[in-house]
This record gives sequence, C-alpha cells and structure tokens, in this order.
Amino acid sequence: MDAQAKNNVNFSFVDIIRQDLGEKQWKELDRSIITRFTRSFRKNCLRYHGVVDWVYCSPIGALIAKVLKPFSLLPDRCARNSKFEFVIQENEGTIHKQRRYFMDGEEPFTFTSVFGNTPRVHEEFSKGLGMYLKLSVKRGNLLFRDVGYFFRVGNWRLPIPHWLSVGSFELLHSNIDERRFQVIIRITHPLFGTLFYQRGDFYDTRSLCKLSAVPVSCRE
Repeated sequence: MDAQAKNNVNFSFVDIIRQDLGEKQWKELDRSIITRFTRSFRKNCLRYHGVVDWVYCSPIGALIAKVLKPFSLLPDRCARNSKFEFVIQENEGTIHKQRRYFMDGEEPFTFTSVFGNTPRVHEEFSKGLGMYLKLSVKRGNLLFRDVGYFFRVGNWRLPIPHWLSVGSFELLHSNIDERRFQVIIRITHPLFGTLFYQRGDFYDTRSLCKLSAVPVSCRE
C-alpha cells in the first residue's frame, strides 16, 4: 500500500511530464508538443477542442462502463464524429482534468480527474479509483501507459489485482503540426481484446480556459 501524501502539487503538468520522461526522452519529444504544453501552461491552463471521429466500446466494454457508471469514466456506447473539449487546469496547487464528449445531441458525457506525481505519477478519478502511469516517447510522440490500478481508501492507495482491472490502458498523443495533434486511446483486456478505442484530432485554443463547473475534487 502507498500512503497518500498531501494533495498539494509542487509541479505543473509539463513539469511532471518532463520529470517522468527524464531529460534524454524529453529531448526526443516533438518540439511542437513541448511548445504546446509549455506555452499554454504559463497561464496554469491547457485547453483543447476537437472531434473524436471514433468512440468505440465492445459489448463487454459497454457492460463494464455501465458497472463503473458511478465513477463516470467511459461512455457506454459507440459514436462517430463527436465534438470534444479537454481542459487541464492548475487550481490551488492541484492539477484538474476535465473531458467532455458531445454525442448526438445528448447531454455531454463529462469525465473528471486529478493528476499528480506524489508518490508517483498517477491519475485519480472520482470516488478514489485511479491508475499509476508511466510516460515514454514513441517516434517523437508522447505515450501514456498504465502500470497498475488502485483504489484510495482514506490515506491509503490499495492496489487492484491485474485480473480485476479493465485491462491495459494506453494513450498516444501524436503531433500533426504546431497547433493540431491526434489522440488515440485504447484499453485492451488479455481475454476479451480491445474493450475501448477512441481516436480524434484536436487543436490548441487561445480562448478563455475555464472548467465548466467547480473543479473536481477526488476527496469525496
């Protein structure tokens, strides 16, 4: 078990990425990705808009998403060409993430989390569920992979056995040009194959960066 440290974060989003990659891999990262993160976070905020041209979940993935609905982690349906908004904001020393899917005129599906590096890089969702992450560079692009899931109870993070997890998580941030990039998300189970797959193109926006609601707190 890992003790949960204070929620205050001493690093910005880009600082955590650089620290986890190490200087060698950081220098291998596409310069547009570095500029994108560094320039925008001068205002303690990143904001991106775009279209997820494919939101896919398998039948088993849809069932898992319904079971995990209280955590608001993943859409439980397939969709095409869905508008998407992604905001990362530092608020009172905590890095908050918010993603919003706009699918077929329905109410937006909103997914929130807190990102940090104490005691190691992790992303924690509502109600204490979370995952540890390891970052790497793949042909100049930024790759996030899970290295285990956890459930926080009080000040402790309890590891979730791999056989009880939804599978392996992978997110690839691929650069297109100075302001545009592609993101591919894949969750793969060793028995059931690809449960979730998303692919979309996004762009850096210069508009006011603000979460749509009060920043999420994972201290419910």
